[in-house]
Amino acid sequence: MDAYVIYRKCLLLIAAYGGITATATIFPTPPVWTFSHVIGELLFSPHKLLLASLSFIIGFLAYSIFVQDACRYLWSIKREPLTLLFIVLASLSWVHLLLKGWVLAVFALSLALTYGIMDVNLEKRVK
Repeated sequence: MDAYVIYRKCLLLIAAYGGITATATIFPTPPVWTFSHVIGELLFSPHKLLLASLSFIIGFLAYSIFVQDACRYLWSIKREPLTLLFIVLASLSWVHLLLKGWVLAVFALSLALTYGIMDVNLEKRVK
């Protein structure tokens, strides 16, 4: 791996962890989820909800790239130790997210796993 790939993976890991963490702190948490509370949040603070949604999308899409890397690592002939390091770091950040707020983390990780496994293309693997 060259320096550009390492830099890109580091930025993706920061974006993934930061996106899900930002969603957990920004997303509004009313005491009771009723229709009037949801409409009130949409009308009176749409920017906060939009920012939380965008950061969630960025977070789970970035985590899905690490899921793709893990699938390629498992079915690859030539395994690079640096790829394994990034997979382990992504897994550790998943554990921290699960300990911090498990509902949002499970939802984000299930979407990341689903999208990452569906989007991986093992036919073009490098031998």
